[in-house]
Amino acid sequence: MKKSLFRQELPHIHNIVVKIGSRILSGPGHSDRIKSLTKDIITLQKNGLRVILVSSGAIAHGMNSLGLQNRPTTIPLQQACASIGQNRLMSIYENAFKPYNALIGQVLLTWDDLRSKKRYLNLRNTLFQLLSCNVIPIVNENDSVGTEEIQFGNNDMLAAQVALLIQADVFVNLTDVGGLYDKNPQTDISASHIPIIKSFSASVHNFASDKKKQISVGGMATKLKAAEIVSRAGIFALIGDGFNQSLSEVLNNQNSATLFIPSERKMSSRHRWIAFTGHAKGSIIIDNGAVRAIVEKGKSILPAGIKNVYGFFKAGDKIEIKTENGQTIAAGLVNYSAEEVSLIKGCKTSQINSKLGRKSFDEVIHRDNLVLLNP
Repeated sequence: MKKSLFRQELPHIHNIVVKIGSRILSGPGHSDRIKSLTKDIITLQKNGLRVILVSSGAIAHGMNSLGLQNRPTTIPLQQACASIGQNRLMSIYENAFKPYNALIGQVLLTWDDLRSKKRYLNLRNTLFQLLSCNVIPIVNENDSVGTEEIQFGNNDMLAAQVALLIQADVFVNLTDVGGLYDKNPQTDISASHIPIIKSFSASVHNFASDKKKQISVGGMATKLKAAEIVSRAGIFALIGDGFNQSLSEVLNNQNSATLFIPSERKMSSRHRWIAFTGHAKGSIIIDNGAVRAIVEKGKSILPAGIKNVYGFFKAGDKIEIKTENGQTIAAGLVNYSAEEVSLIKGCKTSQINSKLGRKSFDEVIHRDNLVLLNP
């Protein structure tokens, strides 16, 4: 897409992830909104961009089919709605893209698909293959089978994970408001729009109102969390109005969205997975000297700095690194099992062999496999 169609702060864009919420995809006027979204995605594609669409709406369309007014509270009925609605949702997209002779591909995921390193890499390859074939992947949680995902998950976080997975240049989260405001614009007419956020802080999260609609599960707080994750990984994020405005307006008009400026340091794919996606199997507590070593000097974690071990993990698993006051400051891939770390904690590296009968590594976590979570 031509540079003039983007906000001036956005650099050259190649890969873009667009997340669209349930309210935009259902209710009065949703057909026109979907047509507008489809047209803008095709325009992006014709201008050389590769677009992945993360779409909510399956449960909402299933509710419509079953004549339900409110989101079901029981898991089986939620899953039934998702099963019915996903088919209807993909049919809507198929019909919307058909006039452009554009191909779409359905990708249904659970958290396990992302937290398993092998499946994570397989998924990455699949998405890039679809994009290489000029196919528009349409991603959704597999809500018809994923009990935990329906109860606790939301597509804001899923979309952020997809953006991390393909190392997107921009992550766009379309909702029913024009981004972030200093007050809730739905209840306070004096609320002022915030066009740009240069860095995240506690005050930014305090702007969020987590009021949820009857058909959705995510509020502004989850959208901010998703934006924070991708921006810390070096990806631009936009939260904008996809209900009253178009995708092209969100990308171009600062009054239609809030832009989050990313960290200048882009994480590698490996470090993104360690920091934000992999499932931690346990944790270690390190002393203040070890904290300074990894935070200020970029050092590895040695046995001598470890105070306590929690969980049941094996060599190669992801674990969290915590301070003595319980603050999680990093995550990493561990070289020894929980049992082995318990035996060598507080020891010098020269003592590892005598404690374990072998010494595979000097480091419990090497700095190349360590990511600070609040740098």
